[in-house]
Amino acid sequence: QPRDRDYSDLCQLPDLTEQTLLENLKARFERGHIYTYVGSILIAVNPFKFYPIYNPKYVGLYQNQRLGDLPPHIFAVADAAYHAMLRSRASQCVVISGESGSGKTESTNLLLHHLTALSQKGSYGRGVEQTILSAGPVLEAFGNAKTKHNNNSSRFGKFIQVNYRENGMVHGALVQKYLLEKSRIVSQAKKERNYHVFYYLLAGASDEERRELHLSRPEDYHYLNQSQCYTLEGTDEAFEYTRLMQSMEMVGFNLDKRKRLIRVLSAVLHLGNIEFSKKSTYHSDEAVQVKNPEVLSLISSLLGVKEETLNSALTTKRAKAPGETLVISYKMPEAIATRDAMAKCLYGALFDWIVMQVNHALLSAKDFREHRGNSIGVLDIFGFEDFGDHNNFEQFCINFANEHLQNYFNQHVFKYEQEEYQKEGIHWKNIEFTDNTGCLSLIEGKPHGLLCLLNDQCNFSGATNAMLLQKFQNQHKNSPFYEVPQKRENAFLVHHYAGRVKYQIKDFKEKNLDLMRPDVVMVLKSSSVALVRELVGADPVAVFRWAILRAFFRSYHALKKPASHGRSIGGVKKPLSYKRTDNLVANQGVSSSRRSSFGVSGCQGNLGATSCPVHRGDTHLCANEARVMERANQIMMKNRHTRSRSRMDKGLKNLQSVKTVVGKTHPHPQQRTGRKQPPTVTAQFQVSLSHLMEALSQANPFFVRCIKSNADKVPCSFDEKVILQQLRYTGMLETVRIRQSGYSVRLPFEEFIQRYRVLLPRGLISSRSDIRDFLHRVNLDRNNYQMGKTKVFLRESEK
Repeated sequence: QPRDRDYSDLCQLPDLTEQTLLENLKARFERGHIYTYVGSILIAVNPFKFYPIYNPKYVGLYQNQRLGDLPPHIFAVADAAYHAMLRSRASQCVVISGESGSGKTESTNLLLHHLTALSQKGSYGRGVEQTILSAGPVLEAFGNAKTKHNNNSSRFGKFIQVNYRENGMVHGALVQKYLLEKSRIVSQAKKERNYHVFYYLLAGASDEERRELHLSRPEDYHYLNQSQCYTLEGTDEAFEYTRLMQSMEMVGFNLDKRKRLIRVLSAVLHLGNIEFSKKSTYHSDEAVQVKNPEVLSLISSLLGVKEETLNSALTTKRAKAPGETLVISYKMPEAIATRDAMAKCLYGALFDWIVMQVNHALLSAKDFREHRGNSIGVLDIFGFEDFGDHNNFEQFCINFANEHLQNYFNQHVFKYEQEEYQKEGIHWKNIEFTDNTGCLSLIEGKPHGLLCLLNDQCNFSGATNAMLLQKFQNQHKNSPFYEVPQKRENAFLVHHYAGRVKYQIKDFKEKNLDLMRPDVVMVLKSSSVALVRELVGADPVAVFRWAILRAFFRSYHALKKPASHGRSIGGVKKPLSYKRTDNLVANQGVSSSRRSSFGVSGCQGNLGATSCPVHRGDTHLCANEARVMERANQIMMKNRHTRSRSRMDKGLKNLQSVKTVVGKTHPHPQQRTGRKQPPTVTAQFQVSLSHLMEALSQANPFFVRCIKSNADKVPCSFDEKVILQQLRYTGMLETVRIRQSGYSVRLPFEEFIQRYRVLLPRGLISSRSDIRDFLHRVNLDRNNYQMGKTKVFLRESEK
C-alpha cells in the first residue's frame, strides 16, 4: 500500500492482510479520519478528542446521500438506515458494538441527532424530536459512571426504537433498558465513581436545596468516598446539573417531580452514612444498633417514614414460628447488607421509574398498539469488559450479552449470507469465521449451563458460592470454553470471543437474587411520600395507572372552577375538553380481581372496599378504585363531543398506553404465582436478551464497530497492539474478506425490475433469462454480479 494513500473502504485494499488493514486505519487516523467502511459496515476509532465534523453543515451534507458517495461518517449510516426504511417500509436497526470506552454511547447520540434532523427537515429542536434528544442526557446522568476504561461508561444497556409516519416524520419512540449495575451504588473500585447524577447534584444544587436535603461534599458520603475519586477531568458538574434539570423538563419532569426525585437521591446518599455498633447489653453481644441516630432521623424525614420503624427494619428481622413471630437482631454484616440492599433497591426502582416517565413522554397515540414497520432501532449496550482479577457477576452478565451481539453479527455477516449463496446456487467459496455458539452454550445451555446451575443454587437457602463454583467445575472442567485457574482460588475462567476472562465467584448468588428484606419494603410502602410508595409498588401497571388518574383529577378540579365561570379566549367560551375513552375499563380485558389490586399507593396490592388513606401530596380521594374509575369515565363521557386539548390528552392516555409504557420498561413482570421468590436477575436478563434478539432478527441491520484507540484514554494516540487485538477478536479481517468477495446487494427478480425500471427495455418480465440478457447488454463486469435461482447478486460497486 502506498504511504501517501489510504482507503476509505477496507474492501478496496489491493493486498489484504492483518498488517495492511492496521496500517490503513492508522494512516487514516493520523489524518483525522476516524471513520472507515467495510462495505456497509462502519468502523469508528475513538480518538478521545472532539472533531468538528458533526455541526449542521455535516448534517445537511449527508442527507439523502448513498452510502459510500461521501467520506465515511456516522451520519451516513443514519441516512442509509432512514432511506432503507422509507424504501422498504420495513424496520431497520443499527447495532453499535465495541468494548468499554470505544465510543458507543457517543455514536448513539450522534445517530439519534441525525435521525431526528432527517425528520425535522430543517426545523430543529421542536416536538418529539427534541424530547428524544433530551432523553439522552437524563438517562446518561442516572445510568453512566466513570470506570477505569471509560469516563462515561454506560452501566446499563438501552435499545431506542424511533417510530416514523409514512412520510418519514418522527411520531414517537420507546426506550428499553437492560440490567442496571446496582452494586455501583454502594461500592466502586479505585479510580472509579458512582453514577454521575450524585456528583452533579452535590455540585449544582441551590442553597435552598442544600439546606433542605442536607447536602454536603462527595468526600462526606460513604457511597462516594470509597474510591477516592471525586472529579471528572474536563467536566463542569454544576453546569451538568443545570443541563440535567433542563433536559428533564424537556422530557416532562415538572418541578414537583424533580424535587421529589432529588429527595430520594439524597436519601440514598445518606443511607450509606448510617453506621452500626454492637449493643452492650448482656444478652445480645452480637446484636447491633444504629450508631448515628441523627442520620437515621434525616433519612426518615426525606423518605417520609417513621424513624422507629426504619430503625427496626435496619437492625432486626421478623421470623415466623408456630403461634408467634420472632424478632431477631442483626449482626454487623447483616445490618450493613440490609442497609446497602435498601439503597440499591431505591436507586434501581428510581431508574425504572425515570425510564417509564421518559417512555410516557416519547409515546404518541399511534404507539399505544404494538408498532409494526417504519421504525429504526439503535442499540447501545455495555461493552465487553475485562478488569483482570476484579471481574464479578456484573462483568459476567455484560460479557454474556456481548457474546449474543457477536453471534448476531456472525450470523448476518457470515452464516446467513453464505447459506443464501448456497441456496441460490451461485459460485462461492466459503470463508471460515470464528463461531462463538460453543461459548453461548456453556453459559446458557440447558440443563447444565452456567446460568442454569446458578439459578438452581439460588433456590436453596443453604447453598453457597463455593458450592456453586464446585458445580461449575464438576460440570464443565472438560469444556474448551471453561477453565479452572492454575492456582487454587475462588474463581473460574471463560474463553469468550474477545479473550479469556477470569471471574471471581464472590457474591454471585447474592447479586443474582437481589433481594430486599420484606421489613424494609413494608417501611417504604408506609411512606407519606407518593413517589417512594410508587417505587416499591408491587404492580407497576397499577402504580402508573393510578398516577395518570391522579393527574387527571388534579387537572379537572383545577380547571373546573374557571370553566364554570365561562372563561373565554378571544371572546369565545371554551368548554372543558376530554378525549373520549368509552371503554377505559370495561373493554380493556381487566377483570374485577385485577382491578381490585389497583391501590392508591400501588404498594399494598389490595384496596377491597375500604377507603383510601389520604397522604400529604395526594389528591383527596377516598372512594375505592372501581368508583374512582367510574367517576373518571362519567366525566370523560360528558365531554366526549368537545375538541381535545393537547395538554389534557397527556393525562388521559388510555389504559393500553399505560400497558405499552410499563410493558417496555418491565417486559417480564413477576407473575403472581406460588413461587417463593421472584425471578433471579439472570433469569430476567435472559428474557430481556431474548426479546432484544427477536426484535433485531426482525429488522434489517446496519453495523457500527467501535474501536478504542488506546487503553489510557490519551487523545489522538493510535496504539497498534490495542487496536490489533480488537480487530482480531471482532473478526475484522474475515469481515473484509467476505465483503470483498461477497455480494452485498441481493435483489429478487421483481424488485430488480422495479428498482431499475428506467434502464430496462419495455415489456421485460421478471424471468431469469430476460434479466441475464439485460445484464450482458449493459456490459457489467462479470466478476461483479451473479444470477441466482430467484435473485440478482451485485457487488456494492455495481449498485
